[in-house]
Amino acid sequence: MTVTSSQAVVFKGGGRRYLTLKSACKAEARALINTRCDCEYMDHGSMGGEWLTCWHHEEERNAVLMRRLTGGYMRRYRAQNPRVKP
Repeated sequence: MTVTSSQAVVFKGGGRRYLTLKSACKAEARALINTRCDCEYMDHGSMGGEWLTCWHHEEERNAVLMRRLTGGYMRRYRAQNPRVKP
């Protein structure tokens, strides 16, 4: 078996490369949410500490926000880069 190289379409999002458009859009949406995150760390001294999460990390709200942002990024990409039919 030999090692070969080939060209493939790679999508970039959230500072990384992905093989699918959906994964890249999810990473970009996650990066946008994390830029607006204002979670704080509360230190209790010798007892340790805990993270106080912001509203961006509530499961129900985060799922809706991720779905909307991912769909928006996918629509924007497809509008800017239409497929060329042979």
